[in-house]
Amino acid sequence: MQEQRTPGQDGAGSDQRFDRSMRRLAHVDLDGFCALLGVELSGEVAPAARMLPTTFPGVTRTADLLVRTAPGWLLHVEYQLTAGRGLALRMLDYRAAIMTAHPGQHVDQVVVVLGGGRLDSVDNGDFRLGCRALYLREHPPDRFLASPVLAPLASLGRGTPHDLARAYTQALHVIGTKGGDRVAELLESAATLATIRLDAPILDKIRREVGMTVESVAEFYAQTDSGKFLVERGREEGREEGREAGREETLAELLRERFGADERIPALAERLAHQAGALRSVLAATSLDDLDSTS
Repeated sequence: MQEQRTPGQDGAGSDQRFDRSMRRLAHVDLDGFCALLGVELSGEVAPAARMLPTTFPGVTRTADLLVRTAPGWLLHVEYQLTAGRGLALRMLDYRAAIMTAHPGQHVDQVVVVLGGGRLDSVDNGDFRLGCRALYLREHPPDRFLASPVLAPLASLGRGTPHDLARAYTQALHVIGTKGGDRVAELLESAATLATIRLDAPILDKIRREVGMTVESVAEFYAQTDSGKFLVERGREEGREEGREAGREETLAELLRERFGADERIPALAERLAHQAGALRSVLAATSLDDLDSTS
């Protein structure tokens, strides 16, 4: 996925939040995610055999998602902040790499676009690329709110900031009541994606309205796979390198997991490591700026 800038947001940070959250949603419920793209998964392919490697021999590009949807059929998906010029040509490059790695397979390609732009074309004469695009901004939030797995996307749909704030509130309710054993993962994705389109004051207001305290945010994040990994890593490093060093590294990893790579993180983690309640503050923050101004 190419890094591009979204108005009002940090380009690299938004890119990583969008990319990471979309990958998580696809893994939580591949059937539901593919249904959003208009693709049905065949029962002839065992669930364990659906996800395919996203790297290819001799090719530097890494695909966002590659799935075996049926015998002889593959689905390739890319997540893009914007559909800029040259996107279709990159999808053609991906198609060539996929067809080389998986000869004889039909390849269906879809680009999921967060922001502006339109998918361009490399069609020429009788050649047709056949790549489709799903523009999240063109779909009403209600389309995503019909499913707890897709509900985290509601804040990225069509509407004014007020509409999207309401959609985010509804998404939290849908996830909380219908998310089952994946509530923690889905809430984390919803909270992360909401920071792309909604400002911190709006998110704070919604969190208060739905009763999401700092403690509850920390609790649901601690239940996720990444949260559990970071907690255990912190314990191990605390034993091996001393509690303060382990705490600092754990905070840095958590900051990168939530907000992407940023040159401010090492110094910020060092300052936070000396503060009581630092972990809960990191989990409740909507951006690095929140922490940078208070640490």
